[in-house]
Amino acid sequence: MVTVVIEHLEPVLTPWAYLEYRHAAELAGELVVTNVKDESERRCVEKFAEVHPHSIKDLAPSEDLLILDPQAEALLSPPDLQRYEYVVVGGIMGDFPPRGRTRRLLTAAIRGATSRSLGPCQFSVDGAVFTALEIARGLELRRLWVTLGLTLEGEGVEVHLPFCYPLSEGRAVVSHDLLTYVLTLLEDDEAYSIATGRVRSIADYGCQLELPPVEYTLRLGRVVSIASLLKDGYQACKP
Repeated sequence: MVTVVIEHLEPVLTPWAYLEYRHAAELAGELVVTNVKDESERRCVEKFAEVHPHSIKDLAPSEDLLILDPQAEALLSPPDLQRYEYVVVGGIMGDFPPRGRTRRLLTAAIRGATSRSLGPCQFSVDGAVFTALEIARGLELRRLWVTLGLTLEGEGVEVHLPFCYPLSEGRAVVSHDLLTYVLTLLEDDEAYSIATGRVRSIADYGCQLELPPVEYTLRLGRVVSIASLLKDGYQACKP
C-alpha cells in the first residue's frame, strides 16, 4: 500500500499537531513525518513514526509524490494510490476559513509532483490520512460520509470544531486524546502564548502530555456524503 507522509509545515510542533500526527500513525500503521527541523521535536515524533529533518522533496523523486491539496482540480481516486509511492499530507493546523497554505507551502514547492483534492471539505491531518487510506482500499471519495463540524461538551465548557471529520461506522474519526487536550490543557497553552509571545511545543512537555481524566460528550454536525457536498457546491468557508 502507498506510504503516508506528513510534511510538517508549522514553525512549532504544538501538542495539537503532535496528537493529530500520533493518531494518524495509529490509523496508518506506518507513518513518515518530514521537515521537522527541531531535534527535540524529532525525538518526540520518533516514538511513533519515522521522522526526518528534511522535506520530502529532498528524500524522494517528485514523480513518486501525490500531494493532497484542497485546491487541486482533480479528486483523489483509488487508481491514484496505486500509481504513486507516497501520498503527502500537509502538516498544517487549519485556519477556518482555509487560506490555501497547502498550495503555497507544499504543492508549489515541489515541482513535478501530482496533486489531488479530497473534495470541498477541510479535514484535520489525521482525518485526511484516514480518508486517503480508505480510498487506497478502494472507496470512491464521493461515497465517504462526513460530519460538518463537531461540538465538544465538557463540564461547563462547549467547544465547536468547524472542520470536516470522516465517519467510520457512524462515529467521527478524531483523536480522543486531542479532545481531552482541548478541554484540559489548551486554554493554558493559549494563555502561555499570549503572555510570552511564544508557542508551546510538545517538546516543552518532554514529549509526554499528562492528560487528566475528563468526561465529555461529542455531538456530530450535519452528516452528509462528499457526493452531496459536491452536488450542492459546498465550500469549506460556508458550512
